[in-house]
Amino acid sequence: MNIIHTQTLFNWGGEQNKTLNEMRFMREMGHNVILFCNPNSQIESIAKEEGFSVIAQEMSKKNFHKSIPAICKAIKDNNIDVVITHGSTDSWVGAIAGLFYRSKGVKFYKERHNLFPIKGFLSKLMHKKLFDKILYISTSVKEYLLSIGVSKDRLFFMPSTVDVEKIDSTKSTFRDEFNISQDELVIGTFTSLYRKKGVYDFASAAKEILKEKDATIVFAGNISESTKNEIASIFSKKDKIIFTGFRNDAANVIKSFDIYVFASHSEGLGTVLLEAMSSKVPVVVYDNAPMNVLVKDKERGLCAKNLDEVSLKEYILELIDEPEKAKIYSQNAFKFVDENFSHKALKQAIKNLLEKK
Repeated sequence: MNIIHTQTLFNWGGEQNKTLNEMRFMREMGHNVILFCNPNSQIESIAKEEGFSVIAQEMSKKNFHKSIPAICKAIKDNNIDVVITHGSTDSWVGAIAGLFYRSKGVKFYKERHNLFPIKGFLSKLMHKKLFDKILYISTSVKEYLLSIGVSKDRLFFMPSTVDVEKIDSTKSTFRDEFNISQDELVIGTFTSLYRKKGVYDFASAAKEILKEKDATIVFAGNISESTKNEIASIFSKKDKIIFTGFRNDAANVIKSFDIYVFASHSEGLGTVLLEAMSSKVPVVVYDNAPMNVLVKDKERGLCAKNLDEVSLKEYILELIDEPEKAKIYSQNAFKFVDENFSHKALKQAIKNLLEKK
């Protein structure tokens, strides 16, 4: 089978990681897989390194209509059977191409990776009518899609998963890299670092914790220079703060933490949270779905009051002060992810989807 995945985003994150995982597994199953993406994007370079065919086509809200002839050409030239879109702009490109090719037997699927509101008549129409299936990554995403009128028979579960075995076997070198002693307390976050991902919430909580505890605070992941400067200004010069910038070794970084904090305000699922849970590191999240579903409070971690930085600080301190409880939570979290969100679940979902073709 010939399959195209489309992706608009330039930077690296959970959505791009999931896209590539699906491409890898489809290729393992013997399918020919092509990536249709923006030029100079991180997913383009990684896909090329891994030997995938890549069609680099500029896609933006202003000129997405220019991408439509390009994807139609790609579908025709490569005898494509399935198109899977992952972002916003590229989904419009795919939806319009589908007006020409769905009648010719090409299947068009849109994967919904987040819980951002779907606004406007046309956007809702796209989800309800212009794709053969909408792939959802979590129960929270499914419930939202149903609430805007997407019929149940158009929905297909494509879970976000992680390589539990690989993560479990990873030996972290991060502390050595940054000259952090093995007995030093490290509290960190790993995500794309912008406001809705809770970077300011975490910074505020961490600042208060440093008044009580000697610790190194790690901000790992993509961050703009302006956000980095604003976060740095919250702390004093004597505080031990690390900004790693982009990293593609989440397990290596997270396994160096004593506490992992994921203060995101909204997620479709949160793949990096699954990675942290698989790393057996105690976790604090906000009490908001789907994070509080994954991290069941006082069973697989702690769920602070939603968007409450004081509660976030208190729950981090609780894990620090009660290490035996923290250890039990982290062991429970590992078992939960291994049983429900390992790559074998995604591979089976892909097999089931493509067999419906």
